[in-house]
Amino acid sequence: MKIFLISLAFVGLMSINAEAYSMDNSLLVISENFNEENPLPAIVIEEEVEVPEDPAWTYRFLIPISVAIATLVIVGNVIQYFRQVTKKRYKVIEK
Repeated sequence: MKIFLISLAFVGLMSINAEAYSMDNSLLVISENFNEENPLPAIVIEEEVEVPEDPAWTYRFLIPISVAIATLVIVGNVIQYFRQVTKKRYKVIEK
């Protein structure tokens, strides 16, 4: 009896499987894709909008001030060098 039930279940599954492959696809509602041209994604991922951050105060104030001070130091050293060198290089001889 057990073998008969197992074989009956096997034959039933095979017939259902064969019948499913022979069905017309127009009858199946599941097979219809309503969005063939523009499919809907399974998961929608929203892109984060990047908000431009204000530069830090060190970037806005400290760096330009440092550049200005360095420029003044270089210009001051050049002027001091030429003043000292020309003073020692050329001496006025009085007669």
